[in-house]
Amino acid sequence: MTAPNPSDSDVTVAGHGGETIVMRTLLYDRNSSRELHLAASGDGMRVYLKADPGVNFSGISLESVTDALASAGVRHGVLESGIRLFVHIQNSPEPFRGFFQVARGEPMRRGENGSIEFHVHPAGINPRYDENAEGAIDYKQLNLIENCFAGQRIASVLPPGPGRAGRDVFGNEVPAVPGDPAVIRAGTGVVTSPSGREFSAEVEGRVVFEDGVLSVSSLLEISRDIDYSVGNVTFAGRVVVQGSLLDGFSINARHGVELKGDMGAGHISSEGDVVITGGIKGKGAAIIACRSLVTHYIDDASVEARGDVMVTKEIMNSSVKSLGRVSVTQGAIIGGEVCGRRGVEADTLGSDMGVATLVAAGLDWTEENQRAELRARIAEYMDRLNSAAAVLDPLLADKGIGSRLDADQKSMLADLVSELGDVRERLAELLEERARLNDRERSDRVERINVRKTLNMGVSARFSGFTSQVKDAVKGPLSICPDEQRGALSIGAFSDLPKAEAPQNEGNDVQTPGQES
Repeated sequence: MTAPNPSDSDVTVAGHGGETIVMRTLLYDRNSSRELHLAASGDGMRVYLKADPGVNFSGISLESVTDALASAGVRHGVLESGIRLFVHIQNSPEPFRGFFQVARGEPMRRGENGSIEFHVHPAGINPRYDENAEGAIDYKQLNLIENCFAGQRIASVLPPGPGRAGRDVFGNEVPAVPGDPAVIRAGTGVVTSPSGREFSAEVEGRVVFEDGVLSVSSLLEISRDIDYSVGNVTFAGRVVVQGSLLDGFSINARHGVELKGDMGAGHISSEGDVVITGGIKGKGAAIIACRSLVTHYIDDASVEARGDVMVTKEIMNSSVKSLGRVSVTQGAIIGGEVCGRRGVEADTLGSDMGVATLVAAGLDWTEENQRAELRARIAEYMDRLNSAAAVLDPLLADKGIGSRLDADQKSMLADLVSELGDVRERLAELLEERARLNDRERSDRVERINVRKTLNMGVSARFSGFTSQVKDAVKGPLSICPDEQRGALSIGAFSDLPKAEAPQNEGNDVQTPGQES
């Protein structure tokens, strides 16, 4: 049993399942001249037997079909189950005429494409909520931004897989095709390793991956309000918000914040400058900690600034502490407490209703906090010292006390004496720390409060060493300075404060709210 010469018998036709197959005629029984038609797919991965109408295949056997396939060169992936089905059906009372699959090759498996492994998630739009141990989710914490820092590895390139070779039904190897390499190149703020497979941040900020380019941006621009769609913002660079900061939300940005709208009862924290084009409607819950602050008004909020606080319209019922100067260029300071280490100025202080308003100049609020803490700790150790002394002094004054105490009592007495010595030593350290704090250089402080229009009654002015309240309204312009000899206020001719520090917003020009371009 041999197959005809393929060159004489192969015919390409559109066959089974819509695929192109090649028909080969196999003579398996010379006596009856019955023929088997072998149909192989064009890629040599599948073989079918075709039973033509009008041909009687009764009596055909498994061995004869197997021999015929071998004669045609089919050596791999022969499906005995398919042959048995063909033989069974052809020997049945009502044989089926059509295609029967009798061999299947092992297809080549393409390699997996190369990929990018991110060690820092690129900025995205899909929230990653935090869940606490009780299963509660904070919907204000979306974690849309994951910060990276200079020198941090942010991504690695994984090579494509080699794939796996296959084999067709005729025993021919089908070569493997490797996957495609990942497409990525370094953009701004990113450095590549010598191998080209590792990417690290050159600056701190957020990772951006767009159109195959990996970059790190130190600027985060948000085109809407800070609300539940954005969540709280924590960023290692500078944040610019086109909208407002709504109640209950926060921005923590290392290199500054620019808010084009208003700030509600939220939190802003930054080592850089903060500019709020609108104003601060604090509702008693707004907190800002920054280098310098520029805004239109501050209402019912708390501000701690290491630089200047520049306000256009008013500071109302707020706590404002600055290591620079506090300046209200076109309005009043009414209610609350305002402290400027390098002076305070406004059109008006207080109101004609006598609202209690405390204004301090020349004081370092960080040192005031340290002094308050020291006062509390010194008082604590003084109480401990007095309590210990009240117990020990009578005992130590008794010359014969040692002969009346047993070993345990003597040990307890020794412990009390040792503790008393520790308390005295620590108290001496605290008193020395307070003395050093009081002796710090104060040459850069400005003990002056400037009023351009009206100084109202009910205003208290505080300087280093004393606080004095204004009893009657006084028209400006005027400057308030301390008269240290009398321990009273000196109200005299107006004298400008030293020039304000310029806001530093990472190279971006920022106008004071209300300033015309």
